[in-house]
Amino acid sequence: MEKTWNNKAWFLVLPMLVLVAFSAVIPLMTVVNYSVQDTFGNNVFFWAGTEWFEELLSSSRFWEAMVRNLIFSFIILAIEVPLGIFIALNMPKKGWGVPVCLVLMALPLLIPWNVVGTIWQVFGRNDIGLLGYYVNALGIDYNYVQDPIDAWVTVIIMDVWHWTSLVVLLCYAGLVSIPDAFYQAAKIDGASRWAVFRYIQLPKMGRVLLIAGHRESSGPPLREVLSLYELKGDRSAMVIVQELIGELTTA
Repeated sequence: MEKTWNNKAWFLVLPMLVLVAFSAVIPLMTVVNYSVQDTFGNNVFFWAGTEWFEELLSSSRFWEAMVRNLIFSFIILAIEVPLGIFIALNMPKKGWGVPVCLVLMALPLLIPWNVVGTIWQVFGRNDIGLLGYYVNALGIDYNYVQDPIDAWVTVIIMDVWHWTSLVVLLCYAGLVSIPDAFYQAAKIDGASRWAVFRYIQLPKMGRVLLIAGHRESSGPPLREVLSLYELKGDRSAMVIVQELIGELTTA
């Protein structure tokens, strides 16, 4: 028997498509339009063609910044994904601990990026910040606004603290969707803990890990650079930004 398709359901997603068009597609096309134009001000534009793209691709600063961003993305993925999986596997699946853990995991995600920068501005200070004070008390010369290595470490810790929760929640959602029958069958077959993780839990988390990996590899560099300006709102913050996106020209 041939199935009858009802395409009226597409009208249910029409409002969402219109919203996406206004919030994403139209601004994107505007950016593309500006990328092939130049201006001398007064909102007067003239055609520039691929001049901006040629200048960008021939710039050593661009390729150095690209390498920094790739390194940064690789480091946070190598930390946040395994850490998020580990936490999700050890979270309770039932009882009062479930809402408590979910709320605790969601709290960092509710904090805007500019507030995150302000928090770590205070937290990393040598005089009043817990991190800066105790690290220096251990005999380590820590100063995130002067030392590039300290800047990298601070940015990585900031991102791990802020966004590991997203990986945890996504992985946890995948784990709780696994039917109990799968675990019962694995127990009957005598499967080891590693086999259960490898063949039952990991495949269920595979798709959500793709979502988390895409977000972590595409979003952090620009987002954390914006947070860095909140770390220190003057020229001393430039040493951190320089390590992420290359040397900046300031007036």
